[in-house]
Amino acid sequence: MADNPLRLEIIVFFLLTLIFLMWSFKQCSSERDPRERPRIERKKRKNTRQTAQEYSTLYVIVDSLNMRTAPHLDSMIVKRIPRKEAVEFYGLRTSFRQKININSIAKHEPWVYIRMKSGREGWVYAGGLSFYKN
Repeated sequence: MADNPLRLEIIVFFLLTLIFLMWSFKQCSSERDPRERPRIERKKRKNTRQTAQEYSTLYVIVDSLNMRTAPHLDSMIVKRIPRKEAVEFYGLRTSFRQKININSIAKHEPWVYIRMKSGREGWVYAGGLSFYKN
């Protein structure tokens, strides 16, 4: 009878260790390679060219924000957007977040699809945007 409490402790320890290992493997596998083809959350929107009320105005808060053809650092740069430039955000963003250092600050943000006042569209890193003109 004296062995039963010890045996129970060993079984509980084993189960907790197994649960922790399963959780940690799931966390490691959820980190995606940003070069993988991203899943993009698409929100329903009407024709954005006609309705001006369905977008948010955001402002570039870094010296130069790169607009790209796809939401990752390896894609081609389409345009460099200067600081304080206003852009239109329609709610289209990636389902993943990426860690990027901006102005020596580590950010963990998604990529967003924006349109400039000139009509040019592309992907930018959300860590370089703000609702306020800084």
